[in-house]
Amino acid sequence: MVSSKDNPLAKSLKSTASYASRSSWDTSTAFEESFRILRSNLSVALADTERPTVIVTSASPEEGKTLTCVNLAFAFAAAGRRTVLVDLDLRHPNAHRLVNAHNEYGVSEVLLGKRKLEDTLQYVELPAQPSGLQTGLYFLGTGADVASPAELLGTGRTSRLLSGLAEQADLVLIDTPPVLPVADTLVIGRIASGALLVTAARSSSTIAVSKAKDLLIRNQTRLFGVVLNKFRASDASFGFGYGYGYGSGASSEPEAVGSDTPSRNGADSAHIPGTL
Repeated sequence: MVSSKDNPLAKSLKSTASYASRSSWDTSTAFEESFRILRSNLSVALADTERPTVIVTSASPEEGKTLTCVNLAFAFAAAGRRTVLVDLDLRHPNAHRLVNAHNEYGVSEVLLGKRKLEDTLQYVELPAQPSGLQTGLYFLGTGADVASPAELLGTGRTSRLLSGLAEQADLVLIDTPPVLPVADTLVIGRIASGALLVTAARSSSTIAVSKAKDLLIRNQTRLFGVVLNKFRASDASFGFGYGYGYGSGASSEPEAVGSDTPSRNGADSAHIPGTL
């Protein structure tokens, strides 16, 4: 699935990244449009941040944080931003599956000194843009399981790893574990520029989300904003932004949240806030 191949972007990161399979990013769908809106909002929030490293997390499992992180990375990469996606969910890695990359080695091996960074980065090529521009992103998976993820992530090597990537990229997006079950995200939050907190409509507990927010703030992690996932336009009587189809048979066109016209098929959709 992965073949070794030099590419200009990899050289600009002072590495020779291996190539992963081409990933799907259809710029014509409402799903991608929602992430372009989120990309725009996050870009504004990061305007005064040098070498941004942003963690994407949630209060609890199964709220869509990994899907959000991966597709946000695709959106930035499609816009020509040099983007690095790092999976630091060492307990339940899943990002590699969404980008069609391998997870044979990655962060664990780098932090333990078993492999060099340039030997673990993968370059994920995206389909050509309508303009003909060929883009892609860099991916660093978790690698092998480790006995004590929080302790490994809490070492100075993690800070140096992320700082080194940030110095050579426009943006580093980091998929981390949920905030409440384990301490990993709070450890990473101390060295990242800030966080996006993903919540799921109708399933996320308000108490849990509030607790996760408070923990991040007390941890001195800057909260860039909250992404409400799996939102139905019919759930709100007013609002702004767009939704995207999030189920089988979902409409390919966005519905205005809070419009007089309900979703045609009742499928779940995600609401991307107009401001962060």
